[in-house]
Amino acid sequence: MPKTISLAILVLGTTLAGLLIGGESPATQPAGKPTTQPANSAPRIVSIWGGAQTHMVMKSDGTVWTWGMNGMGQLGDGTTSNRCVPVQVVGPGGVGHLAPVSAIMGGEMHNFALKTDGTVWAWGNNMFGQLGNGEDVKFSAVPVQVSNLSSIISIGGRGYHSLAVKSDGTVWAWGWNSKGELGNGTAEKFSKVPLQVVGLTKPSVVSGGYQFSLALMPDGTVCQWGHGRAIGNSNAPVQIPEFSKVIAISAGWDHALALKSDGTVWAWGVNKVGELGDGSTVNRATPVQVKNLNNIISVSAGDWHSTALRSDGTVWKWGRNESGQLGQGRADKITDPHPVPLQVPGLSNVVMVSARDWHNLCVTKDGQAWVWGDNRSGCCGDFTGVNVLSPRLMPGLVPSAEKAPAQQQINNQKSE
Repeated sequence: MPKTISLAILVLGTTLAGLLIGGESPATQPAGKPTTQPANSAPRIVSIWGGAQTHMVMKSDGTVWTWGMNGMGQLGDGTTSNRCVPVQVVGPGGVGHLAPVSAIMGGEMHNFALKTDGTVWAWGNNMFGQLGNGEDVKFSAVPVQVSNLSSIISIGGRGYHSLAVKSDGTVWAWGWNSKGELGNGTAEKFSKVPLQVVGLTKPSVVSGGYQFSLALMPDGTVCQWGHGRAIGNSNAPVQIPEFSKVIAISAGWDHALALKSDGTVWAWGVNKVGELGDGSTVNRATPVQVKNLNNIISVSAGDWHSTALRSDGTVWKWGRNESGQLGQGRADKITDPHPVPLQVPGLSNVVMVSARDWHNLCVTKDGQAWVWGDNRSGCCGDFTGVNVLSPRLMPGLVPSAEKAPAQQQINNQKSE
C-alpha cells in the first residue's frame, strides 16, 4: 500500500499527476491506455465525476461505473431506474460494456466518455443536443457516438453543453448555446452536432459551466466565453487579462476556480453564499484569491460550493451548506454563507476530489471512495433521502470498501 501522496500517483495512474498539471481528473488529459496494474489485483478508481444527483467513476481497466438519479438514462445502464449502488455503463445498443475508456465527464443529466480510440460516447438527456449525434430523441439510456469527432485527446463539460479537444489542437462544442457557451461566435439556441470553437487552438484543459466555458492555455493564461452570470460576455473566447501562471481550472454552475503554480486558489463569478472563498458575498467579474489556502494541488467547483485538495491529503470546502455539502456534520440555512474555507473533518490521504451539484465524491490513496451532501435519488449510497452531513464510505467500488479505518467509521456514526 502506498505510504505517501507521491506514491499514490504511481498506484492511481495519471489521476493525481493530471491534477498537478492542469485538470480535475484524467478527463482533461490526453487519451491513452487504461492504467496498468499488478496481476490478479482488482481494478482501482482512476477518475471521478458527478452531475445532477449522480456520480461516475472510471477504473484502471477502462470501465465506467455510475450511480444516483437515472430518470433520463444518465447512468447509462440501459434503464431509467435510480441506483444507490454502482452499475457498469453498457456498450452501444446495450450490448456488453463501454470500454476501454480513457476519460469521463458529465453535465446536467447527461454523461460522456472518451474511448482510447479517440471517439466520444454520450448518454442521458438530449433535450438540447447534449448527445451530439444529430438525433431528436429526448434521451438515451445507452451510449451513442458523438458525430463527426475523431482523434479526440481531452473532454470537458458541466451544464447542458460539452467540449472536446482534437489532436490537431482544435476545440469542438455541442449542446446548449443560448448564451454563446459553444464559442462559435453565435448565440443560436443549441447545436445537436459538434461545432468548432473559433479562435482557440491547443488548450491544455477545457471546462464547461452552466452558461459559460473555460480553456487553460499552455502558457498558463485562461480564456473564457459565454454569458455566465458575473462571468464573461462573449460568444467567442477572450483571454482573462492579467491572469497567468494557472495550472488547473474548474467551472462550477455560476462560478469558476483556478489553481496557480504557487499552490494558491483563485475564484470569480457569482458569490451569493461565499463560493468564491474571499471572505465576502460580493460577485467578482475577475479572479480574486481564496483566503487561507496554500499548497493546493487540485480544485473542483460545484453548484454554489467549492473544494480544494491540499498536498497533505486534506480536503477544504466553502460556500453553500444546506445539504451538508461542506462535510461539517451539519446543514445550514440556504441563506447562510461560508465565505472562507473549512477543513472537512475525518478525511485524510485524499488523492481525488469532485464537487458537483449539491454533493461531493473523493478517493483516498487506498482506493476507497467517500461521498457526502445531497442524497436524493441514492447518490450518497442509499434511498433514505436523508442528506449525508459528513463523508461516508461508498461500498461496492473496490473489494476492500467495507474495511474503512475504525476511527473514520466512528466519526461518521457520530455525525449521522
